[in-house]
Amino acid sequence: MKFKLEINIEQSVVKLNHKDQSILIGSCFSTEIASRLNGSGFSIASNPFGTLFHPEAISNVIQSTITDNIHVDTKQSDDIFHSWDSSGVLFGMADYELIENVLRIRKELKKSLLSAKILVITFGTAWGYNHNELSKVVGNCHKESQDKFTRSLSSINEMEETWLDLIQSLKILNPELQLIFTVSPVRHKKDGLIENNRSKARLLEFVHRIVESTSANYFPAYEILIDELRDYRFYSEDLVHPNSSAVDFVWNKFEKAYCSEETISLSQDIKKIKLSESHKTLYPNSNADVNMKEATSKSKEELLNKYPYLNF
Repeated sequence: MKFKLEINIEQSVVKLNHKDQSILIGSCFSTEIASRLNGSGFSIASNPFGTLFHPEAISNVIQSTITDNIHVDTKQSDDIFHSWDSSGVLFGMADYELIENVLRIRKELKKSLLSAKILVITFGTAWGYNHNELSKVVGNCHKESQDKFTRSLSSINEMEETWLDLIQSLKILNPELQLIFTVSPVRHKKDGLIENNRSKARLLEFVHRIVESTSANYFPAYEILIDELRDYRFYSEDLVHPNSSAVDFVWNKFEKAYCSEETISLSQDIKKIKLSESHKTLYPNSNADVNMKEATSKSKEELLNKYPYLNF
């Protein structure tokens, strides 16, 4: 007797190797997957402009990166400057400092896009906040007065048109780049549960249209959590974000879909070494502690000699 539904995910023709660089951008769920990739020894770039949720906001930062755009829309709050395209983690104590930071990150991201094998994009919501003066969806409202924005639910067609154009630009920049789309399973409670479901429905339809008309991939992170793990014990205290057990479950599905058995085995070896390095002993400098550190160091050295590109 089965007690839960199971999402059957076929092996992808796209295979991720430890030699490859991956870029993850979008909602906080993409950050969670990025941390698992990093912990498994992969080289990654994760949300360089901070957490972004809306397809247009994500498209804006990538498009500005590809085109070498030097314009930055800034906002001042007391003595701190933010970018309307980025989250609050990106800031400057002066206008020029913020602009320098943004342009540096765009340059770094473009370099990564030129060489990366996989770009994972996770959309969080189709509800956008359009800045009335700038006439574009912002990446973050930065606690500004809501009368400066027009909140609206983006249509499937407009999101599709924006991303089809962007994908074409990405493929010109790096023909080998593989795109993997996901929809975040995190519910946007502040929008209201009904409004959140309307938003997710549009994102799902929009993403599948993109996948059907391009060579992009879809990973069902949303369906895994909503259908396969539909129990509140898999959520944190806020009842909307998946807890570490749930993220690990989704990560294992991702790993099996996009990594070979050899790559997964190597990842396990790396995680064992990292776990040993982070171990806090009760008896520092004891014989057991010294022996464990020496064994760990030797294992790490052997792996790096064999695979010098590993991210330790």
